[in-house]
Amino acid sequence: MDCPVFAQYQPALSRFSVQNQHRILHYLAGLAARQYADTTLSAVGTTLNVLIRHLPGCRQVALTDDITRTTPQDITAFITAAQSAGLAPTTINTKLSILTSFFEHLREEGQMTHQPVWRRRHRLLTPTVLPKPMPDTDLIAFFQVIDSVRDRLIFLLMLRCGLRVSEVCALSWDAIDLSVGTVRITRGKGQVDRIVYLSPDVEQAIQVWREHRTPCRYLFPSRTRTKEHLSRYQINVLMDQYLAAAGLASHYAPHCLRHTFATQLLNAGVPLEVLKELMGHHSIQITLRYTQLYDTTKRHQYEQAMTKIAQRQAARRR
Repeated sequence: MDCPVFAQYQPALSRFSVQNQHRILHYLAGLAARQYADTTLSAVGTTLNVLIRHLPGCRQVALTDDITRTTPQDITAFITAAQSAGLAPTTINTKLSILTSFFEHLREEGQMTHQPVWRRRHRLLTPTVLPKPMPDTDLIAFFQVIDSVRDRLIFLLMLRCGLRVSEVCALSWDAIDLSVGTVRITRGKGQVDRIVYLSPDVEQAIQVWREHRTPCRYLFPSRTRTKEHLSRYQINVLMDQYLAAAGLASHYAPHCLRHTFATQLLNAGVPLEVLKELMGHHSIQITLRYTQLYDTTKRHQYEQAMTKIAQRQAARRR
């Protein structure tokens, strides 16, 4: 076991045979060489464990010993059990994508003769869900109950800068340039680097937090010994606590603040091309799927169109 990533991922692979561990680690080493994020690498071991855990006992033993024996029937059994356990269709599809890539690697290596994940049989239909920004009244109520300098800054970075939760967690002080009012996001989702801009309220919150902070590389260091900075789970818990304090429904997630950032900019007239760069998307198509033109912009464009139609009809009648 001389793979450089072995030590980091050993706990997630401990249930597998040594032969399986070699296979998985070889795949992870390839992903790491291609600059995949740590979260992506971690998801491989997690997903394989989820697959095994949702199979009947005899198949658990077989695949723990030799993962190349996975069959389409195993994948079907996994999906059925995962649905019964309450996993969302989008979550199951994400895990199927991870499994597909892993088994395709084994096929390319000559260790499997078949791909056990069949797109037409196994892929679940998922509803098209609109982005869910927070209305202004809920935003005001939410921020009114936040009395922590740190926590206010955490959520402002999502609302005003469009940062993902993971980007806020890992944000370091050297990424911030207050002299020009920017934050550099390095290796964001999809390995996209970008520059985002600081609004006046975010700048002020950063300056206040800097006075309160203890010396650390990260803006939001963890208070536990196991992690250097806050985790996504911890931020999710914080948001639920503040939502409850504000008397708001708990169905809002931190990512809703990023949705709000996007829709507010669109309604203010920011072009999609600019929003794409601010959001850190690979292509404009992702931005189109991710965002939704909400009432202000849609209504304005609709009314403009209706006015033109009415003018043309009136001109024809003359």
